[in-house]
Amino acid sequence: MESLELLRRIVGIDSVFPHEAELAHFLAKELEHAGFSVEMQRFRDGANRERFNVLATRGEASEKPLLLYGHMDTVPPYGYEREGRNPFHLEERDGKLHGLGAYDMKAGVAAILQAVSQVRNERPLRVMFVSDEEADSRGCFEAARSGFIKGAGFALAAEISDVHGISEKTRTITLGRRGRAQYELDVPGRSFHAARASEGISAITEAAKLALEIERMNDTLPRHPELTAGHMFVRSFHSESISLSLPDSAKLLIDRHLVPPEDAESAGRDIESRIRSLYEAGAMKGADGRITTVRMMPREVPYLMPYVTPKENQDVIRLSDAITRVLGTPAACNYGMSVADENLIAMQGVPVVSYGPIGGGEHSNDEWVSKQSYLELIEVLKAFIA
Repeated sequence: MESLELLRRIVGIDSVFPHEAELAHFLAKELEHAGFSVEMQRFRDGANRERFNVLATRGEASEKPLLLYGHMDTVPPYGYEREGRNPFHLEERDGKLHGLGAYDMKAGVAAILQAVSQVRNERPLRVMFVSDEEADSRGCFEAARSGFIKGAGFALAAEISDVHGISEKTRTITLGRRGRAQYELDVPGRSFHAARASEGISAITEAAKLALEIERMNDTLPRHPELTAGHMFVRSFHSESISLSLPDSAKLLIDRHLVPPEDAESAGRDIESRIRSLYEAGAMKGADGRITTVRMMPREVPYLMPYVTPKENQDVIRLSDAITRVLGTPAACNYGMSVADENLIAMQGVPVVSYGPIGGGEHSNDEWVSKQSYLELIEVLKAFIA
């Protein structure tokens, strides 16, 4: 199938999460035509809905296989109806291809499919098209849990690159990403009649102090030479009193981005230590010997840990060479400030990078991908596979 027609077909299939099944069946058939053995991996998400991954293999295992990754799901079509536009129609304007998911990341999926269809050599390949990346990464987790990722020698995600702070014309290889975890902080107070508030401790007041201190803590979080510094912010704040009394408890939910060598457990201990210091310094008031407790929020899918793939990795060098051969100029290297399925791939012990097309407007009604960069991505992937 011609490259633009393939992307038009893929964008034309509604795969807003959790409805990826139709696209999964289409991609499975295309991969079978390209000589792959294909498994439609079924799994159920947290709402007990049936979802699908497409897991495909080709070639003899004479060496560790190359894993090519893409996600099938998109976010909902925010704002398209208001403008009277069809989100599932690929529209070309001034060299840009507009449509829901065109950039994030159906152009990458289509490029992988075109590359593996046009280059058929002996190199062992695995192709993984997953669901749920835009939600909880459950699809990638199920693929990892099945063992499909382990044993690959290198993984290339045709995901959009994190180009913030770099010219949009620059091709970038994303070599790493920060991780992420969530924590609930239970802030104690001492209830008392509000008419005599000085004899109690308002949990709301103490939690408000803590929320401001958390903002200040960002200046002293661990730093990494490539992934910069960790970061945390308050996602929710809840407390109330149902009578004329000071509230005796408040809860803060905080989100923290992690950098190596942090993990979710060590970051939780770090937060506990920082909060304990606030009480010791008198910046916060304990209530009857109690201070704020920290609990890592439970999550069915593991929290995504930070990773960095070295520039010196031989497959990174080969990818850079392929980009230079096809485009005539080398790619830049950068690092993602937030998480993606690539974190889960790295957690399986597989070196992973992201290299995708140029575009913009992801998660909006002005999403687009550069037609030229989409076609060039196909050629880069073909050169790398070959």
